[in-house]
Amino acid sequence: MQRYYIDRIGISKVNLTIAFNFLIKAVADKKLGYVCVTNSRTVYISNHEEEYCAIQNDSLLTVPDGMPLVWIAHNQGFDEVGKTSGKDLMDAIFSISKENGYSHYFYGSSQASLNSLEKNLLAQYPGLHIKALVSPPFQPLEEFDIEGLAKEVNALAPTFFWCGLGAPKQERIMALLQPHLENTISVGVGLAFEYFAGTVKRAPAWMHKNGFEWIYRLSRQPERITYRSMKTLFNILIPLTKSYFQPKKH
Repeated sequence: MQRYYIDRIGISKVNLTIAFNFLIKAVADKKLGYVCVTNSRTVYISNHEEEYCAIQNDSLLTVPDGMPLVWIAHNQGFDEVGKTSGKDLMDAIFSISKENGYSHYFYGSSQASLNSLEKNLLAQYPGLHIKALVSPPFQPLEEFDIEGLAKEVNALAPTFFWCGLGAPKQERIMALLQPHLENTISVGVGLAFEYFAGTVKRAPAWMHKNGFEWIYRLSRQPERITYRSMKTLFNILIPLTKSYFQPKKH
């Protein structure tokens, strides 16, 4: 899948439909890998941490979850690019899972949230094949038993391994885990677990469309308003502004 670049990070030229169709074909062709759902924050981290940027660029897909990333693509001449959130991608995959025989492994969040997620998903998607819901301990990256986790996942052989640990940890975990997986595509979806569980309310659709989702999220979680978070959010304005003045590519 071709990419456009925001400084050093390459974002896949996709929208929800393109990403959805790509993953369906990847499953059919047994083309395994991990998928990064990337926003302004992870773009910032990627452009300041070489190792994390390499993880994003080595993915099966790195999809744009944030309107600033979409606007940059459009300014570069890639009008097909559209916002592709983890929640929307999950809904699309779940909607065809029963007829396609897909199965799912959920890794992350609290056990209470996973219990609610399971209940809500089975109500919304009857017959959805959930093979496991695992709430790992809160611990540093180096303390995760990657080989043990890979053994458990391979024994169950889910079609999708949904990782809800939050960025940048989930991408680092997937990059370590994926080479050991035999039948599974990993997708890092962050807060999407909480949306499905109903523990966090998603921003209204008009805010998504107009790039104001971050305002809603900060208003709901004011403790996240820090110098670092604001610096990260507004840093995307630099490549966004540059993109307005660059000649469009075709």
